[in-house]
Amino acid sequence: MNDGHSAIVRERRPSRQNRILILIFGLLIAYVVVCYLLVLASIPIYYQRVVTQTVPTVLVNGETMVSNAQIAGEAAARNMTLPRYAIYNLALNMLIAMGFVLAGLLILWKAQGEWFHWLTAFVLLFSPLGSLDQILRVFDYGYGFFLIGSVLWPTFLLFLYLFPDGRAVPRWSRWPMGAILSIHFFVQLVGLLGYWVTVPGPFWQALFNLFIVVSIGFVLILFCQAYRYLFAATLVERAQIKWFIAALAILIVVPELQPLLDRAIPLPVPGFGADLNNLLFLLIPASITVAILRYRLWDIDVIIRKTLLYTAFTLLLALVFFGSVILLQLGFEALAGQQSQLAIVLSTLASAALFSPLRTRIQSAIDRRFYRKKYDAQQVLAQFAITARDETDMNVLAAELARVVQETMAPEQISVWLRKQEAPKATSGLLERRL
Repeated sequence: MNDGHSAIVRERRPSRQNRILILIFGLLIAYVVVCYLLVLASIPIYYQRVVTQTVPTVLVNGETMVSNAQIAGEAAARNMTLPRYAIYNLALNMLIAMGFVLAGLLILWKAQGEWFHWLTAFVLLFSPLGSLDQILRVFDYGYGFFLIGSVLWPTFLLFLYLFPDGRAVPRWSRWPMGAILSIHFFVQLVGLLGYWVTVPGPFWQALFNLFIVVSIGFVLILFCQAYRYLFAATLVERAQIKWFIAALAILIVVPELQPLLDRAIPLPVPGFGADLNNLLFLLIPASITVAILRYRLWDIDVIIRKTLLYTAFTLLLALVFFGSVILLQLGFEALAGQQSQLAIVLSTLASAALFSPLRTRIQSAIDRRFYRKKYDAQQVLAQFAITARDETDMNVLAAELARVVQETMAPEQISVWLRKQEAPKATSGLLERRL
């Protein structure tokens, strides 16, 4: 009760520090939105360059970050042609990003005046950018702006450390965690500078060895979360920490056990092992979302319904877009002997035209299949709106209203009161119809 009361007080009288932090994370979220727009704009060019093998070779300190040979090797490791690999890689990365983005938007929706909620939303929205890196590298436009976000990765460790209420527990852990975050920021900053200038090889190796210190941060986070669970958390926070630690432990342990798993259960296609490890990152938004839904902070039916809607909608819209691109390119090759940018333009216009009707159709189909009562209620209310507009007999309208309430809400008893005004005196009576 004390924790809940103090939360209400903070919400009504947010401190100056709280407002400053919200402003900072709001600006960082705006930066992330611009990065997503750059990634979305690069998707058609990415597909075209992968398929036509016109990917630019990008070197950082002599190391090849992306090239035609590298992408061809990744496609061969999955026994895929280049067009199939391009679509597969886009779909996989967008799926991972969608899981984080949905969770981040839900938290941002309810963030209100709590700075830690804004930090949580930022981290969830920012995290998928790492998996979308290659898409923008291939486009090679605006990548410098995109790469600036690499110095923000220490906020991910900070969020894991402060979950679920933004407090440092135990208090002494602030000092080692602060040192680890500083080292992490320094390593990321030097890595960012390496995009524009050449870093000497020995210094680069020393920097790589220094990054190992960051791994200690995950061990410290697990310890702090266990300590918080045993000595400082409320009952609700303990339940949230259970999900959080389980997801974090799986995320750390499974990649370390990957060599043993590969020997025990060898994959027929070796390239998929890395993809499965990437999919494990979805445990982070999933664990946070489950912790939220467990205590009904939001309506679970609304979240599931929206998730089903936008997942199906995004997949179908992507299928329409890429399918039309491929078909139109084949058509242009058959007619003109070469591919044309017009195929991408026409596919984009077709996807934009289908946006609204496709969303409406999918939502209607989901409501009919999974939310039949809600769908039936909507149909009954829509029909009643038509009746109320055309009906002039008050008794008939009252009977129709009672029927609609009975069908949509199924109460034990229904009473309709109509206010009757007599002229010229402003007296009133009550007309009751009981069913």
